[in-house]
Amino acid sequence: MRWEQLFADMEAQLAAAGQQALEAEAAEQARAEYARVQLADRLRRRRGEPVRALLAGSVPVEGRVRALGAGWVALEDRGAEHLVPLGAVLWWESLGRGWQPATDVLTVRLGLAHALRALARGRARVRIRLVGGGALGELDGTIDGVGADFVDLALHPDDDYRRRGSVTASRAVPFSALVCVSSLTGA
Repeated sequence: MRWEQLFADMEAQLAAAGQQALEAEAAEQARAEYARVQLADRLRRRRGEPVRALLAGSVPVEGRVRALGAGWVALEDRGAEHLVPLGAVLWWESLGRGWQPATDVLTVRLGLAHALRALARGRARVRIRLVGGGALGELDGTIDGVGADFVDLALHPDDDYRRRGSVTASRAVPFSALVCVSSLTGA
C-alpha cells in the first residue's frame, strides 16, 4: 500500500514538472515570436483605426492608419492626410497588443520616395514639417520632384496654385529632415 502511494506521488510530481516545463516553453516561444514583431506589424493591425503619435520636434499627430510602406505610414484625420516617416516618431499610442505580419510584398517594398512621388503626381499642396521645428520648421508648397533621398518643394503663396510666376523659392529637403508631410486640401 505504501509503495502504491509513493509511486502515485512520484507520478503526480512528474506530471506537475512536465506541465511547468510545457508552460515555460510556451512562454519562451511567445517571447521569441514577439521579439520578431516590427512596429510596422503593429501599425498594420490598426489599419482603419485611430492612433496618436508624437513626432520629432514635439509635433503631435493623430489619425486613422490608411496606408503603410517601407519606413512610412499614412494617417488620415478629418480630411487631411499625413505622411509620417517611421524614424521621425518618438512614441505611438493606441496600438493595442496585436500585430499583423506583412502579406503584400509590393506594399512592404514601397519606400518613402514612392509615397512622395504619388503626392508630386497629384500636384497636392503640402506642409512639410522639419526636424528641429521652430519658426522655420514648416514649409508650404507643392512637390516638384523626388530624388533618391530628397524632395524638391516649390514654395508659393497659399492662395495661389503652383505656377511658374507664383513660385517664390524652390527648396531641396533631405528625407532625413522630414518629420511629416501633410496635405493642405482638407486642413
